[in-house]
Amino acid sequence: MASIAFERMNQKLENFLRYPGIDQKGLMQRKNNFIATSAIICQVICLTVFVMIVAPKLVILITYGPALLALMFTNIFIDKFARRNMSKYMFINQFILILLTFVNILLLGGIPTSGGLIMVGIAASLMAISGEEIRAAYWLYGTYIITLVLAGILQPWLSVPPAMTTSLNITLYVANTLCLSLFSFIFMINLIKQNIRYEQRETSRLKELDEVKTRLFTNITHEFRTPLTIILGMANLIREKPDEWIREGTDKIRNNGNNLLNLVNQMLDLSKLESGAMPVHIVQEDIISTLRHYTAAFISMATAKHIDLKFVSGTDRFVMDMDHEKLLHIVSNLLSNALKYTPEGGKVELSAGFTGEGKKEFVIRVQDNGSSIEASHLPYIFDRFYRAEENGTQAGHGLGLTLTREFVKLLNGNITVESEPGKGSIFSVTFPVSNQAPFPKIGGQDGKTDFVFDQPPMIENETVLMESSSIQDDRPILLVIEDNPDLVQYLTALLSGEYRINIAWNGKDGLHKALDLIPDIILSDVMMPVMDGITLLDKVKNDMRTSHIPVVMLTAKADIDSKIEGLERGADDYLAKPFNEEELRIRIKKLIELRRKLQLRYASMSMPPSTEDKAIHIEDAFMQKVRQVMEANLDDDQFGIIQLCRSVGMSRAQLYRKFKSLTDKTVNDYLRTFRLHKAKELLLTTDRNVSEVAFDVGFKNLSHFSKVFTEEFGKNPRDMGR
Repeated sequence: MASIAFERMNQKLENFLRYPGIDQKGLMQRKNNFIATSAIICQVICLTVFVMIVAPKLVILITYGPALLALMFTNIFIDKFARRNMSKYMFINQFILILLTFVNILLLGGIPTSGGLIMVGIAASLMAISGEEIRAAYWLYGTYIITLVLAGILQPWLSVPPAMTTSLNITLYVANTLCLSLFSFIFMINLIKQNIRYEQRETSRLKELDEVKTRLFTNITHEFRTPLTIILGMANLIREKPDEWIREGTDKIRNNGNNLLNLVNQMLDLSKLESGAMPVHIVQEDIISTLRHYTAAFISMATAKHIDLKFVSGTDRFVMDMDHEKLLHIVSNLLSNALKYTPEGGKVELSAGFTGEGKKEFVIRVQDNGSSIEASHLPYIFDRFYRAEENGTQAGHGLGLTLTREFVKLLNGNITVESEPGKGSIFSVTFPVSNQAPFPKIGGQDGKTDFVFDQPPMIENETVLMESSSIQDDRPILLVIEDNPDLVQYLTALLSGEYRINIAWNGKDGLHKALDLIPDIILSDVMMPVMDGITLLDKVKNDMRTSHIPVVMLTAKADIDSKIEGLERGADDYLAKPFNEEELRIRIKKLIELRRKLQLRYASMSMPPSTEDKAIHIEDAFMQKVRQVMEANLDDDQFGIIQLCRSVGMSRAQLYRKFKSLTDKTVNDYLRTFRLHKAKELLLTTDRNVSEVAFDVGFKNLSHFSKVFTEEFGKNPRDMGR
């Protein structure tokens, strides 16, 4: 109970002394100083009250008490509010304390009759040592020794005040000795405990730092894997089909090489910013026209995604100091992120204007109505390589926003983010307005800087990639869900000869297409905007309409934990980028062959035995439901696929594709075979005649029933049971 109370008091004291930017070590020093000062205040108050009661004529000590209290409260004030030069203030405070004590020792008649005030100097030196100000401690202790020697030298010429009786002097000496020894003991014990606690926290911090470094290197490799996959894949295509891929393939290699170089440059920029070596080139120019130009560069990207991109300004012209290169990075990163996480048909708006009296601040806002950022992730999205992976979205690639924030800080600005579920996000950048920089030279930089996007541009004509899907043939349908256009183009070139390719650019779009098309196999990235691959996998595998579809997860996260997570969620296979193209082909082919074995399981008219396999159990439940519906409507000759669709809650196309995938039969063929097998069972186990059985299983035409029955079993229904 006492330890809990002590911990609460310790937490309240830390909150009282903490200020933004203070480290744990500095906080510990302030806390030690505060505790020591508080202890001295209590001692001085008690002794002053004692002197006022016992020896009210001893004015010297009564005036010394308030003076000492004033010094101690000044010390507390320094603890709370001084953020710079704190050691300097503390040194002055403690130096005055030693001198004040020395003067009062002389007025009390010297060391023998000072009631032990000489020991106050030791406390002052201890407080300096606790703050790790060794030089200050040397100076204070040296001053204390000098005052001690002087007090001894001047002793013969000092007179003892009348009120300073021997008994009072002894009493005060004992009280001072006890208080200061107790203070020293508690102070040193507390200092040791604080150091132990600091070491424990430092150990914990180093462990967290090690985890951060591990995560950092994991994410760095992730950022490199996707472009490397494209570069290696395109190199193979050029080698195999040089005439077809030499131009486009080399373009893709160059673009993704630039992306890798851009990532390296971003990391170097962060290093320069942290070391203070990043140069700033400020000019005075019209920021409105500059922002309008930057926004116009993203129009084609927005148009490709059918997003309404607008630039809104409260004024047509506003001249202020600006750095084109830094402002370009800030705006382009915020706009590219907004476009990436806004679905088709959405809106992105960049607004700009001044605020505050006298136009003291200029605000740039990038607002979208795309996927929101969860409140729990908002404080961390500007951290280096931070990804909001828990909520089904990927909050940036983990470096762009960090660099954006550092550029904003370099320009003395501030960046904030607001996000509400269902409403999207708003990034606001505020810059102080000043007009102190020179105007650009004529013929120099005009603010219309060309730049390269961090993300590859969207493919302008998606139908080129999906051309094979319009061909009516028996090739399996492959749904590729990937947000990188270059990788999509490479996968299409690699697999379009064997599969009918359909494309989705994010998990949400991929889920819609999976439900609509019911493909034979899905190839999906893990880290995507709007909906990530793991969430998509959960929804596909737990929906009766799509649970049978094999899913191959294709990702840049190659660590074993990510692979295990994907496989546990139901992934049929898991490939890390960069992958071997032949391995990818074989794995997809083998998964489709495994589905052929599943068809043999359900081709029989009898339900197969139960299994512990969760995936097969889901399909068993689906087939059981279908058979129950068919059996319940066995005698209805009008019952067909339309009525079955209503009963199982699927569209005609969905039911057809899933049923064909599971049984390799159409619904009508399966229903007819199911009826014939029920008819055979009735003929063998009951005494009903052929006409009755035919009507019972939904055949109203007896001759047609006899014909199809003979075709199915090679025997006339009248001959059954003989």
